[in-house]
Amino acid sequence: MTKDALKFYPIKGGEIGRSRLAVLAQVLAPTTELHLQRAGPLAGLTAIDVGCGGGDVTFALARHVGPKGQVIGIDLDEEKLGWARSEAQAQGLGHLRFEACDVTQAWPVPSADLVYARFILTHLRTPQDLLTQAKRALKPGAMILVEDIDIAGRFTYPESPALNTASDLYMALSRRRGGDPIIGRRLDLVLEQAGFRDVGTTVVQPFSRQGGAKDVAALTFAAIGDGLKAEGLASAEDIARISREIEEFNSRPDTVVSMPRIFQAWGRKV
Repeated sequence: MTKDALKFYPIKGGEIGRSRLAVLAQVLAPTTELHLQRAGPLAGLTAIDVGCGGGDVTFALARHVGPKGQVIGIDLDEEKLGWARSEAQAQGLGHLRFEACDVTQAWPVPSADLVYARFILTHLRTPQDLLTQAKRALKPGAMILVEDIDIAGRFTYPESPALNTASDLYMALSRRRGGDPIIGRRLDLVLEQAGFRDVGTTVVQPFSRQGGAKDVAALTFAAIGDGLKAEGLASAEDIARISREIEEFNSRPDTVVSMPRIFQAWGRKV
């Protein structure tokens, strides 16, 4: 996954991507916080946030480790890292830093007490490459926490043909670009195959009648539009029509839209 690989990432960056990440962070904050608590007290420790994007979870980890600890966010996308560095500087967080690197190659980080990765394994042709680097970075007995999606588990009420089509198109684009849009359902097996022990898993799935998951669904479809056109999976007219239908469905107060089924998994380095 070199820098050239960014062009194969199915979800658009820029302002659309930034808006999407902000909403996503709000929706997932409660369940991700509970996941982080599985690692126990982190004060004074070193944590790595892999595929950190704009740093939403990196900042949460910084609060957990406190000023005597250290958090490093790593990602390939310099634009997102720029947002994160600016925010860290504005908050005066000297124990937090962001490094640009290929998450499937050697990480420019010290040994760590915790590795966290959310929604990154789904985009990788070979997730084991990332997990190999995680094992190298972790101290013996240290913990890895991961979260990833099963897009096929998304639901609406009532049925929404537009959102069903959007999910199908996302899965097709992800697979065309070398990802696995349902990796969540085998996340514990992926950790076991990488050699982690004491592996466990659970599922969370936020849903909304207003905002929240509805906004994430609409923003995600908007962010994959360019990729769908580039791969010949949908025309501009198709995308515009589906977007209108999603907006109409989401505007109704009697409809429900969920996030993808999100699997949380954990394990320890031997």
